[in-house]
Amino acid sequence: MSPVDRTPFDPRALGEAKALAAPHRRLGVPVPAFAGRSIANLTASLWQWLGRPEVDPPPLPPLERGLDPFRGGRPPGTVVVLLVDALGWSALADSATRFPGGPAERWIRRARPITSVFPTTTTIALTSLSTGSAPGQHGVVGHRVYLPRFGTVVEVLRMSPLGVGAPETLVGPDWSPSIISAVPSVFRRGLSGVALSRGRFEGSGFTRLLYDGATFVGYSAGSDFAISLVEILSRPEPPPLVFAYADDLDLAQHERGPLPELVDLELERVSVLLSFVASHLPRGVAERTTMFVTGDHGQVPMDNDRQLAVDREPSILEHIARPPAGDRRAAHFAARPGHLTALKEVLNARLPPGGRLLEVPNSVEAGLYGPPPFHPELAERLGDLLLLLPSPGGVGYSVPGARPRAHPMRGAHGGLEPAELLVPLISGPLAELAGSSPATAHLPRRPAGRGRSRKR
Repeated sequence: MSPVDRTPFDPRALGEAKALAAPHRRLGVPVPAFAGRSIANLTASLWQWLGRPEVDPPPLPPLERGLDPFRGGRPPGTVVVLLVDALGWSALADSATRFPGGPAERWIRRARPITSVFPTTTTIALTSLSTGSAPGQHGVVGHRVYLPRFGTVVEVLRMSPLGVGAPETLVGPDWSPSIISAVPSVFRRGLSGVALSRGRFEGSGFTRLLYDGATFVGYSAGSDFAISLVEILSRPEPPPLVFAYADDLDLAQHERGPLPELVDLELERVSVLLSFVASHLPRGVAERTTMFVTGDHGQVPMDNDRQLAVDREPSILEHIARPPAGDRRAAHFAARPGHLTALKEVLNARLPPGGRLLEVPNSVEAGLYGPPPFHPELAERLGDLLLLLPSPGGVGYSVPGARPRAHPMRGAHGGLEPAELLVPLISGPLAELAGSSPATAHLPRRPAGRGRSRKR
């Protein structure tokens, strides 16, 4: 019996996780559950729960009825969506098994498995969450995306062409999120809310894409995160929605690999922060505040000696029109005119056991990038072929002259292995997820002029 089998979660969850991870009959890999069990469907549900069902709704349907904690009703107070970067379903389940009575066990009793999007990467998942749309609809289809407008592969987080050292070089006076994403954020479409994220991300092109129309509140560390959330929820008129983002687990796993102790420690830390928030809110607020805790992907081990370094493969370079885009674990290749057959042959020759080389049109038709209507540039952005390598392998491409990483990357994501694709959807009152009864102690309010909330 596996650790997941012994975990005390909702009895439906084991079968659901198995079904979500089942390979598509034609592709041979699982496909995100955009019909009602993906993180993007959560946003479509938020649209309904918060009372805007008839005004320019998100393109995806809401969550399946069985995942609705309000049973068709309205939230009693603010809804907080906390995305813990790199929190996968299997990581949560395994932690609950290792530490009975800990936060993971408390949360998994309120959790159900859902899927991320594809590729299973933060830039894509956060865009899907902020828009309620699938990658094929909004157009952010990789950590690196080919943008025909600029004729180059762009690193979306940095909003600069691949190989350009300076960030934000594409964000000029005429730049707007619509250049990257065809679907506006739910905040721009009329949903009122606050985005609570790292202060260093404020004002970046990617932050503007995600939270266009929301009020941005930046934080510097975990303690600052907790106090900021207390302040937001303690307002005389708190916002109906808070999107909160925490990235420590992802950063640590990239450096050290997806170690169980990192998951255990991060879940304990998040639980302590939420307990602080619950105990410092005015009476009754923690009970009325609904929390959703989820992840954008899980992580799998990575071995730098098992990477296909495209820039060192002349037999591949001669057949591609541009550097591979997508993600390290899910790379998109565009063939030069007349070179598609040759490119398929050379990539197939390098496929290890468990690897997949898929034709992009077939992948789109099978729903890997979601349902139509598709971004008008989707075919150009994706290219011709999709290469998936089994963990700990991946695809690398370094621009000539680029400085190598100071430390090897030992954890990765982006592919379709269950550990990457499946994430938890945990829901319940803040008071219960925090694991403590709210006290009546209050924090002193900040002096006027020290707030950091800004409309985006």
